[in-house]
Amino acid sequence: MEQLLEILEDLVPGVEFRGRTDLIEGGVLKSLTILNLISDISDEFDVTIPAGEVVPENFESPEAIMALIERLR
Repeated sequence: MEQLLEILEDLVPGVEFRGRTDLIEGGVLKSLTILNLISDISDEFDVTIPAGEVVPENFESPEAIMALIERLR
């Protein structure tokens, strides 16, 4: 989880990600940021995120993103 939080903080500096559950709905993660996040996750965690998994539910919180990574491992 710490690696993921570091990636998120690098992509969107100044945002507190712990405990957030509105990353998409609150406008913290926008489409271009999500594309960069997917690339960084692929590099860091050695997983490929299929297009069908790029849905808001999988990116609303750090925990949801981590669950996606774990599912794809």
